[in-house]
Amino acid sequence: MSPLTVAWSMFAATSFVLGGLHVILWLKDRQRWIYLLSVLMAFAAGATALTDLGLMYADSPETFRTLLKLQGLTIFLILVPMVWFVYGHFGTARLWLAWTITSLSGVSLVINFLSPHSLVFAELVALESATTFWGEQFVTGVGSANPWVIVPHAASFLIVIYVLDASVRAWRRGFRQRAILTGGGIILFTVLAGVHTPLVDAGIVPTPYMVSFWFLAIVVAFSYELVSNAVQVSRYAREIKASEKRWRTLMENVQLPVIGIDGDRRISYVNPFLEKLSGYRRAELIGRSVGSLGGESDSVEVVRALAQVENIGARHQSRWSLVCASGEKRDLLWSTVELQNSDGSHAGLLSVGEDITDRLQATRDLQHTQRELEHMTRTNILGELASGLAHELNQPLAAILSNAQAARRGLASGSTNRVEQLEILEDIIRDDKRAAEVIQRLRALLHRGEIKREIVNVKEVVHEVNQLLHAELVARHVTLNVDLPDDLPDVEAGRVEIQQVLMNLMLNAIRALARVPKENRQIGIHAILVDGELQIAIDDSGPGVESDNLGRLFEAFYTTENNGLGMGLSICRRIVEAYGGRIWAENVVGGGARFSFTLPTSEMHSLKRHG
Repeated sequence: MSPLTVAWSMFAATSFVLGGLHVILWLKDRQRWIYLLSVLMAFAAGATALTDLGLMYADSPETFRTLLKLQGLTIFLILVPMVWFVYGHFGTARLWLAWTITSLSGVSLVINFLSPHSLVFAELVALESATTFWGEQFVTGVGSANPWVIVPHAASFLIVIYVLDASVRAWRRGFRQRAILTGGGIILFTVLAGVHTPLVDAGIVPTPYMVSFWFLAIVVAFSYELVSNAVQVSRYAREIKASEKRWRTLMENVQLPVIGIDGDRRISYVNPFLEKLSGYRRAELIGRSVGSLGGESDSVEVVRALAQVENIGARHQSRWSLVCASGEKRDLLWSTVELQNSDGSHAGLLSVGEDITDRLQATRDLQHTQRELEHMTRTNILGELASGLAHELNQPLAAILSNAQAARRGLASGSTNRVEQLEILEDIIRDDKRAAEVIQRLRALLHRGEIKREIVNVKEVVHEVNQLLHAELVARHVTLNVDLPDDLPDVEAGRVEIQQVLMNLMLNAIRALARVPKENRQIGIHAILVDGELQIAIDDSGPGVESDNLGRLFEAFYTTENNGLGMGLSICRRIVEAYGGRIWAENVVGGGARFSFTLPTSEMHSLKRHG
């Protein structure tokens, strides 16, 4: 058999086999329309090989002309799909250039079939026999060139420019293998085919047409790229499957409740921990409305929280309850994220919860203890004052009573003279002064006593108090702003006592904000160093303090609250002054009140001791 026949038959068979493989690839992934383009190119390359073979052994000019026109069609079915393959596969090609090449190729095809002797020859005169270098004979056409052949040549030139531009842009985006293998292959073989074919038409190069050979190489390059992609996709699929397995293992074993929510806000997934926590089996939960988990009281909050995630698409935290099968109600803090399909559309939600029931109960217990301690402190001080007054005033009051009773008896009997009455009154006055002195001593005792001092980090104390009051701040919708420099010096004081002062001032600020709209409730804590003393200020955005009350706020038993005892700020002043500081209140320009107190730093205390 002729080597030419064997070679070109192999080209055709290879192209058809590649086309069949691409059909299989397309059937596996029908959304990849570029597979259909590669199928069309491969079958067209095989048909071109057969027309090349027919042209080599044509027995008449008429047969040669017919095969030339058919070859024009097969080349069109290679070039146009190739242009759009580059556009779809690279993602960097210019659309207007693709349409220009397609239009020129279409015009070439029309001219090819309208011309009497094809697009190549204006007139085909005869066939001429030629011989290969190994001695095999084939035929070529002899005639005048068709001037319209410039149209397909221009299309070939634009293809080179089009692919080169797309390859350079793909290289810059990091697709280097694609740019070199596919883009470089198309440019190389398009140039070779574009140069060789006109030379054969002009009779300059006495060889058979090798269009199928050049384009078979392009199809092979495409096939390699597509198969590589298919292999890569298969590897990605295995990695995704392994990732899904790891994710499912995590969801099945994590000690947190997890809920998957579909587009209709119904439960599509629950993990074993949620089953254990709720007491429900998975089958009882799947398909239920997620709002039903919290009962009627929390259903509105659940819907609102989920709607916010769907509308904004951001991670969202919300708190809603879980009513268990036993009827027990658990408080959970849920973090919800949106799940999306591959096209970016909404697929559902995923919520991961944290059971904070015990934490909230501990916070409530702590708040209760805090209130009890505050009440106990006030009660103890009042008890200490009452006990001291009862003990110290007992004798002068008893003497006053005794003298008053003696004076009454004398007046009643008419036997008391003026001198005795004056002596009795003097005794009453003396005992009254004595009682006043007792009261002064008791007041002084409130400022004396054993004072425990230690090195205290104010930032730590503020942080501890903020933690204690966190639930209260959240419940009252108060925003806390803390502005404490990192280089704040330590103070020498009692840690518990300073906590009590801060807590009392902050509680007063929280209560003052009750008459302010929720969105405007703010408390600020600031600290600066002034003349060797640490000055701490608590600001609030409340209505402020009436000017008439500013001077009396720190007096014992003086209060502006209906149910207040008037001891809180008095206790604060006693503590601050016991450690060498001072405390005062003022209204802030623009609204709100500011309570400030100072404490000497530990360095100042050290200087005083060694001064």
